[in-house]
Amino acid sequence: MYQILIILSLFIVFKLCDWIIDEVREWKVKRDILSDPILRYEYYKGSYSYKKMKKLKRMSHNDYLNTQHWELARSAVLKRDENRCADCGISNEKKPLEVHHITYIRRGKEHLDDLMTLCQDCHQERHFVSTAFE
Repeated sequence: MYQILIILSLFIVFKLCDWIIDEVREWKVKRDILSDPILRYEYYKGSYSYKKMKKLKRMSHNDYLNTQHWELARSAVLKRDENRCADCGISNEKKPLEVHHITYIRRGKEHLDDLMTLCQDCHQERHFVSTAFE
């Protein structure tokens, strides 16, 4: 009788240990994702519903720039570009950096290639050039 109880107890303990190990592995994966801005952006972007993407796409530009989605995208692009202007190479320590949309086609679910880091001067120049030829 005691042998059956011991075996049953060990079985429960091993199952519990397996469950704990799986939970710790999952937690480590999420920790790694959430600690890297690029992985974090891709992780959250992948979970968006069609309704959420449609809402982001229809927002005014100023409202869009105040969303959590934009903050995630912005931090991912800044990390990818190593906090330097893609045109002149200046760092964020010397001038504030901005994230520029190369295209608005996928607004709300941008690929990181749709965005680039620019200093304020280069950003204004890009917008001036793009509107000058319209």
